[in-house]
Parts: sequence; structure tokens; C-alpha cells
Amino acid sequence: MPYRAEAELARDLAAQALDRARAMQGRVGVRDKGGRLGPVTDADLAAERILLEGLGRVHPGDAVLSEETHPRLRRSGSRLWCIDPIDGTREYVDGLAEFAVQIGLLVEGQPVAGALGLGSGEVFWGWSGGSCMVRDDRGDRAVTVPPPPPLPEAVAIHSRTRLGRRTADGLSRLGVARRLPAGGVGFKAMQILLGRAHVYLHYGSGTTWWDTVAPVAVFRAAGGAATDAAGDPDLYREDLRHRAGLLFAAPPRGARALPLLR
Repeated sequence: MPYRAEAELARDLAAQALDRARAMQGRVGVRDKGGRLGPVTDADLAAERILLEGLGRVHPGDAVLSEETHPRLRRSGSRLWCIDPIDGTREYVDGLAEFAVQIGLLVEGQPVAGALGLGSGEVFWGWSGGSCMVRDDRGDRAVTVPPPPPLPEAVAIHSRTRLGRRTADGLSRLGVARRLPAGGVGFKAMQILLGRAHVYLHYGSGTTWWDTVAPVAVFRAAGGAATDAAGDPDLYREDLRHRAGLLFAAPPRGARALPLLR
């Protein structure tokens, strides 16, 4: 099946990098990257090495875009791997499990395979036209986005550190009163797969391709809807930032939410 092998490679690499990051948590050096880009740790760089070396062995001709070294590693081509060694570095530094190791593949601008290793221990992977799987203490199993409750009973998951006024207003328009703060785009999206939340709405331009390719690929493989905040599923054009925001939700809830957001 197309892209299953890439998803399984991403799974294996994400699991290895996650093990390394979890082993290092609480005893890493931290520095600020400057330019309001946030912190980076020794664990980010160690996880990145695992991901880059693994990709280089199996797919040496593919382009790679990584959060920590992207200016040097970005190359042209129809296949582009986007990796975030630790999505949610601030939460990682604070000793929380709300982070994810992320690796996803774009082909001709479409997310076709990806994997996420969550700080809480689960590893998710999925591929376009195939399935979404999760590995946890119960083993490997297929997973789909669970049916959501009515919006007034739904839980909205949002940024722990950056709940902007526009996002708060959007959630109010949806009528979602229950809120769950958490860190990292991938971690938040996977909480919807686990049934702990039902919608993730984010406005603003702070998220980038390495934040989203893996979770979008996995979430869509599980039957979820991942678009910008206006409902456009074409998330990967020229700009590396998602300036129109993000919306993760279970269909048909996502489609019903869009007129309220507009």
C-alpha cells in the first residue's frame, strides 16, 4: 500500500527518538534560540540526530526540513520530510509529558505519512489511503477519531501558553465551554484521537510545517478533519507558517463549526 513503508519507518524512528528524549528529560542543558523562537535543549538535538540519520540511511535522496537545522537541510524535491524533534519544548523543560517527537512526509505538498511519539508514551502512525495505528501498553491497534459529543458538551484543547483572544472568541462562538490546556500541536491533536478532547482551534501564525505535517497526516488517516481555521485543507503552499490558523476536529463536527467561526 502506498506510503505504509514510510509510515512504519517514521514510527520506528519516532519511537527511538522518544525513548532518548524521555531518558534525558530533567537533566538537559537549555538555551534560548533567540529571535522569539523559544528554547532548545540537548534532547532536541539528540532526537534530531536519530531522525536525520535514520532518514539518511533509508531515503538519502529525500528533502528534509527540520526545526533545529532547517536552513541548512531544506532542499528542493517532490518528497519533503518535516521533523520536529521535540514539539512542545517548553513543556518538556518543565517536566511535563505534553510533548511529541514528530516526523511526517509531504509528497507534492500533501501529507501522506507520519508518526508521533508522545511524552506520555503512546506512538501514533498513519498513512494516506491506509490506517492510523497506535502503540501503547496494550500493544498495537488501529484507531479512529471517536464520535464527538454536541458542541456544548465538547472539550476544546488549546495552547497552554498562548491562548489568544481570537482563539478564545472562536471557542465561545462554537459554544464550547470546557477547556483543556496542553502543549505542542501534535500532543493536542492526538488527545482528540484518544477521546480526551474534541476540537483543537488555533489562530495566529506561530505554527509551522514541522509542527503540523506529522499530526495532520496521522489525524487524517484516523478519519479526522485537519484544515486551517477557515476550512481550507490545503495547508502546505509556499509559506512555512500557517498564517490562517489550524482546526482539528472529528467530522462532521468540524464542518458544522466552520460557519460559526466565519
